[in-house]
Order: sequence, then structure tokens, then C-alpha cells
Amino acid sequence: MNKWEKGPVKLANGCDALIHRFCEKRKRYIGEHIGRLGGCYASEWNIAGEHTISGIGDPLLNLAPPPKKTVRVQRWLVIHANGMASTYADRQKAIAVEKDIFALIPIDREVTEGEGL
Repeated sequence: MNKWEKGPVKLANGCDALIHRFCEKRKRYIGEHIGRLGGCYASEWNIAGEHTISGIGDPLLNLAPPPKKTVRVQRWLVIHANGMASTYADRQKAIAVEKDIFALIPIDREVTEGEGL
């Protein structure tokens, strides 16, 4: 699995770059970066995101870590007196299906990739 996806990305120095594709054979991201003065330059990065064009690397041209993905979680957490729990997307369904509900807790939060791992 590749860390970066095709499309616009940021470099370690804050400049913009564009990944055109990932070369499976060479394990390289192929693209271009935009220099501080606005010119476009062909670039390659290895699987770790290190700039590797022509075998000469420049740490400032390394790919910045991709932003972590987030997802909104909206569920109802049903707690039973014995400590068991289950979740439902709909409050009314939780009440209709579950018996002996000890507590019904709304969960509405944004979760970031890797959270709690």
C-alpha cells in the first residue's frame, strides 16, 4: 500500500508538488514539484517519500507526510446491566430492538486514522 496518492501533495519545504503515478517496478512516485520561484521540475520520490531524482536527494524536496484521514462517527451505544454493549445508527431502532437497556449513549465525533491504535 502506498502512503501518497496520485494528485497534489506538499513537500517538506512547504512547496506544492504533483504525483502523476506510482511505478510499481521501480517503487518510485513520479511527478513534478513547483520551485520557490514558480518553475515546474520533474521529480521522483522513493517509497518513503524521499526525493531521489538522478540519485541526488534533497531533504527539502521530500514529500511531507500525507494528512491523516478522518471519518465522522454517529452511533447510539447501548449499554446493558451486565456490561455488554452494542451500537445502532438509529436511536429509535436501538430502543425497539434492545431489551433491558441500562444506558443509551449518543456517539457523535470525528475519528482520525490510527486513533487508539
